[in-house]
Amino acid sequence: MSVSLKRSQLEFVAEEDTGQSVEEPDTSSFTAFLYSLLSSSESGNNPKLDEQNDHSEQMGGQLSENVAKVSGMKKGLFSTGKQTLRSIYQATRIGGYRSQESKGNSDLKNSDEIDDFGGLEAKSMLKRNMKEPVALGDLPGISEPSMLLSEKERSILYVSLPAVVQGRKWLLLYSTWRHGISLSSLYRRSTLWSGPSLLVVGDRKGAVFGGLVEAPLRPTNKKYQGTNSTFVFTNTPGHPVIFRPTGANRYFTLCSTDFLAIGGGGRFALYMDNDLLNGSSSVSETYGNPCLAYTEDFEVKEVELWGFVYGSKYEEILALSRIEAPGICRF
Repeated sequence: MSVSLKRSQLEFVAEEDTGQSVEEPDTSSFTAFLYSLLSSSESGNNPKLDEQNDHSEQMGGQLSENVAKVSGMKKGLFSTGKQTLRSIYQATRIGGYRSQESKGNSDLKNSDEIDDFGGLEAKSMLKRNMKEPVALGDLPGISEPSMLLSEKERSILYVSLPAVVQGRKWLLLYSTWRHGISLSSLYRRSTLWSGPSLLVVGDRKGAVFGGLVEAPLRPTNKKYQGTNSTFVFTNTPGHPVIFRPTGANRYFTLCSTDFLAIGGGGRFALYMDNDLLNGSSSVSETYGNPCLAYTEDFEVKEVELWGFVYGSKYEEILALSRIEAPGICRF
């Protein structure tokens, strides 16, 4: 019901409460006529006049009765109309309340459904990147095949990368099988190219997971680094699933001489010790992710770090990456 209709109903009821009566037929002129006629007559001396007076009295009585009936009908109609409007107004209020109650119950039900679906993990799954992977033939070049990612998995991860690095070639900055199992080597070789870099970890149970970090990775112990463009991912559901920052904090990447950690807020999304042999994964507030591996504690099998280099610098950085003495190149 519109606001104007409600206002008109309330005004209608208010007018009734002020005691204003409904307009009735004006009988004052006819009554005065009868009074003057009766006053000017000579009572008892003129039978015909008495007969006319009697007839007039009868007419006056009938007229009064008719006026009373009409007035009663109008008052009855007015009362009925008033009650009807009041009923409509009450029904509207009740209907509106039930509508709001129904909407509230619906919202509560939807919230319960999300909670029942899996709490933090379900909400994070709803936030994952739903972009379609690019065709394999449209993927940028890669310096050498990955030991951990198939081309199909690479196509899914590619569309989740920041726009600034899409279209650039993938360059292997570090891998355990090529450069040795050492966290310090990983840090050192991350200085080859600054900007978003993809850290990929494979465990001995077959899970592949990791995250987008900001290179170079410099040990700062208690100081986090990174931006909102970072993310973590896992392929445990059978394909890569992306988990982006929730906004709860800015604990993106923590580099220490003793460990490398991604995410935070109580637990790390990904943690690896300094020998890159063992690690763990838990729910983190930073990314709202579930455990990225099949189990919270895992044994590392392979680690790769990929940089994204634009064309004019690619050959230079590729050549630089194949020698032991690292340099640093910026955008």
